[in-house]
Amino acid sequence: MKRVLSSLTIAAAVLLSGVTPAHAHQPVTLGSSSATASRSPILVDGTISFAVYTNFSKGNLTRNIRFVLGEGDTLKAEYLILDKAPERSLKKTQLPRVAITSPSGRVIELPVRERTAFFEPFGGKNYFYLSRISMPGEPGIYTVTMKSRVKSDIVLAIGAKEVRGDVLNVGTKAGTCPAKIANEAEITKVRADQLVGMSEQAASSCAIANGWGFRVGERDGEQFAVTMDYRPNRVTVAVKSDLVTQVNVG
Repeated sequence: MKRVLSSLTIAAAVLLSGVTPAHAHQPVTLGSSSATASRSPILVDGTISFAVYTNFSKGNLTRNIRFVLGEGDTLKAEYLILDKAPERSLKKTQLPRVAITSPSGRVIELPVRERTAFFEPFGGKNYFYLSRISMPGEPGIYTVTMKSRVKSDIVLAIGAKEVRGDVLNVGTKAGTCPAKIANEAEITKVRADQLVGMSEQAASSCAIANGWGFRVGERDGEQFAVTMDYRPNRVTVAVKSDLVTQVNVG
């Protein structure tokens, strides 16, 4: 069964930290499909280090990405640009706006507060830090929204842990997360079955993104006691070796 993973490996990651000797971020490149937040990719664990690349071909474009934090996790994000034309000469008022919306709806701006240069030896490139935040997070899904003013490329570094992470894409195929439906009173079996093959954490993240209830009824052959009430907006999954093998609505 397919495990939902980013298509790029850590070996191709960019080193983005000027604080530690080698801070590897898994690269994720956003395309036009991420213009709508509800169809943007989801970083299943927002404490794992990712480098999100956004290439704006002109002004007035929007790109989004989402990530999940758990109870007690730290929200860590860094806004960067390459030391290249035209980015190095853009004024604050010309650089893209970057804002993070928390699960509770709090909007956290990442304004341009610095232009701290550093050289990352892995790719042999020079960068500038524009803004950095680190603060206690909320459990749930965050949405990062980036809006361009002129043609420009930016990088958003999320998380810090140097382990492999999952990127969950939105779509209609098995292993992708269904797009959210407003006021979805009943989950169809077809939509629910898209969770099959996902890791338990990815399936849970997809359920959260859609507003579904989520519970594990069986894990590695061990069945759990669950309430017998039927809820058409909840999924109950069976998990084996950390992969979802079966999904029931209710």
